[in-house]
Amino acid sequence: MEYRVDLYAAGGVHDDTVGFVANNEAEAVVTARGLVVAKGLDRARVWRRLGDGRLQHIEWVGAER
Repeated sequence: MEYRVDLYAAGGVHDDTVGFVANNEAEAVVTARGLVVAKGLDRARVWRRLGDGRLQHIEWVGAER
């Protein structure tokens, strides 16, 4: 499935958006957490792209989890 991650620095400042393919939600969340840590950011919002192109929010993740 296709996923999108919006990455945020401290204070909720949007830093970047990354799209990728993962096998499931758990893998997408682990990937998002890895991006947060690798870029030294605060948190990420994980989205799944639905078949009609809309996005469905999955969860917020941070480096601390």
